[in-house]
Amino acid sequence: MLGTDWDNAADKVLKDQTGGYVQLGMWISNRATEVYKLDPNKDVGFGRFPALGMGHDNASNLDSKEIVSFASGANPEAADAFMDFMLSPEVGKIYADTGLATPSKLVDQSIYPPAIQASNEYVATSENVFVLGDSLPGDLTDEYRVQLQKFIQDPSDANIDAVTAAIELKAESLY
Repeated sequence: MLGTDWDNAADKVLKDQTGGYVQLGMWISNRATEVYKLDPNKDVGFGRFPALGMGHDNASNLDSKEIVSFASGANPEAADAFMDFMLSPEVGKIYADTGLATPSKLVDQSIYPPAIQASNEYVATSENVFVLGDSLPGDLTDEYRVQLQKFIQDPSDANIDAVTAAIELKAESLY
């Protein structure tokens, strides 16, 4: 899996049916429906990964899209109103209608298919939530993803120190 592009790996499982497992994000319901013509209510499941029983199973990884509002902007009141709207149940319903999701507690989670409900619950109850950080500088995002793979391959306490040190070192060179 680590040597294959995500869409090719997903195709092997969901389209060609030549693979047995692929790890995908909470957006998979949309891809399953639109690209693979699967029923997200019965053809897509959810599983925690890694679930290794080594004391790190209550952490989740979230690919978030960040929106930032600055008080120094030209119209901070309008920016705040936009932020409130983006977090509203109305936008949650728009997301759900297009096959996307939000774990927002302001949105009725019953509007989502079972796999998305399970994924949102997992994020909401995790002790630690790692964010893939799309707003980070590209080099730091790349390092983060490499180190995340190293952590998944070895979630030991000793490796956590090595992984976080590598991310910190890269961040120090960029900021």
